[in-house]
Amino acid sequence: MNKNNIKNITKNSAVMSIAVFFSRILGLVRDQVMAAFFGTSFINDAFNIAFYIPNLLRQLFGEGALSAAFVPIYNEFGLKRGKNYQFIFALNVLSILSFFLLVLSLLGVIFAPLIVRIIYPGLSVETSELAIKLCRLMFPYMFFIGLSSTFIAILNSHNKFFITGLSSGLLNIGWIIFVLFGAYVLKKETSDLVYFAAYGVMLGGFLQTIINLPILKKVGYHFKIILRVKTTAMKMLWKRFLPGVIGVGVREIYLITDALIASFLPIGSITALGFGSRLMQLPLGIFGISVGTAVLPEYSRQFTEKRWTDISETLSYSLHFILYFLAPITVIMIMGSDVFIRLLFQRGLFDETAVQMTKLALIYYTIGLSFLGLNQVITPLFYAVKDTKTPVKIAACMLFLNITLKIILMQFMDHAGIALGTSITAFVQFFVILILLKKKLPEIKLLVPLKNILKLFIILAVLVAIIWISKIFLFNIFSSIEQTSGFINNLFYAVSLLTIAFVTVIIGFHFLKPVYYQEVASRLIARLRRKNNL
Repeated sequence: MNKNNIKNITKNSAVMSIAVFFSRILGLVRDQVMAAFFGTSFINDAFNIAFYIPNLLRQLFGEGALSAAFVPIYNEFGLKRGKNYQFIFALNVLSILSFFLLVLSLLGVIFAPLIVRIIYPGLSVETSELAIKLCRLMFPYMFFIGLSSTFIAILNSHNKFFITGLSSGLLNIGWIIFVLFGAYVLKKETSDLVYFAAYGVMLGGFLQTIINLPILKKVGYHFKIILRVKTTAMKMLWKRFLPGVIGVGVREIYLITDALIASFLPIGSITALGFGSRLMQLPLGIFGISVGTAVLPEYSRQFTEKRWTDISETLSYSLHFILYFLAPITVIMIMGSDVFIRLLFQRGLFDETAVQMTKLALIYYTIGLSFLGLNQVITPLFYAVKDTKTPVKIAACMLFLNITLKIILMQFMDHAGIALGTSITAFVQFFVILILLKKKLPEIKLLVPLKNILKLFIILAVLVAIIWISKIFLFNIFSSIEQTSGFINNLFYAVSLLTIAFVTVIIGFHFLKPVYYQEVASRLIARLRRKNNL
């Protein structure tokens, strides 16, 4: 494989992964704060619902559909027409987007009651009323995060990944600060404290936006308003953006359907699904989404220059990179789910019932973790070749499958069935994408040797056995210690389990040496050494 390709992808993925890691850790702290103060009560259900709605529109008009259409065109202009044309195009997009997001935010505030009642008809009266109030407070968050997402797309195209990955952590900082301030300084009751979480979301969105401005100036941007709707460049963008809106919209409806269907289940189901999903998304964001973000500009440049061999190698390397991290993490998270949830959340109003509900959600979401990560890496190929229609068709079919599975499975498994439906859909989607990719781009060759898959399965089988034995041994040790608190026991239990699992995985990879393992390991170690020498 081309060494420059490996270097670029590993470097950008590592930088993005480190930044996203810090952001996701802050997200975990945020969830701990929310769990302690609100548990799986109707208040937390209402907050999650209110936050989902502007977040959905952010994906449609911010980092999802717009970025997927914007990045390939932006990179193409940079290679063929130069920086000046590239910058004018980006400023035009930002100007139009700002106006559009302002209008949407205003409409969202006005029509919040109608939106909540249509999307979540199964809510109790008190949950629905609180969700409407919170939705009105948080809808303007969409304006800030929509702009921030486009700033990030621009900076990623210039290989600026660290601050862009770290910026989402500012949302969590604002969120945490406001909740703790309301709880410990102003001594607010739970019913009032939830509004402080909403204020924190607004502060976080503002911080996420402004942190990118100094880096954009370093890249060469001088901000001005450009409103040209009918230029050739904008017509190209609209042509690719509109199918992308449908495609991303369909994918984001998965989240809405989770909460919509769960609104007919017992109180706490929506919150348990939210906690389980976000725990699963911690490794997905660090590895899957980070690699997917890093490879899109690389795919775009390679396709513009028709370097089919490099695209094939980039895809193969990226898929292996994802599997080497997410497959072992899947095993660890499923087998250690009860330990991790008790350590992270069991305090305050988060009781044993909440632990069990969240555990089931986490297990069944995590089953599909590897495939969700693989989909993040393979789907950008369609956008790189400026095909936004195929992902739309795939997403529409998967949505139908997803909703059908959730409705059927929830009859037998309650909220756990909703999580399992998502995992099964991710599995099916991966193979559908592979088949269509082969038809659409026969020049791309997928290089995943069967021998390599068998090596990975051996490592995972050994890992399952080691964790199973270790849990029995560790449980007997820590359950017999009565002098220490439950938190300390859970902390040492979790750390011991993670250490044993980590050592097992490293030894397995070292002895079996699957393809690309040495390249991944050497690049990451070299980068860590450079960081330590700074």
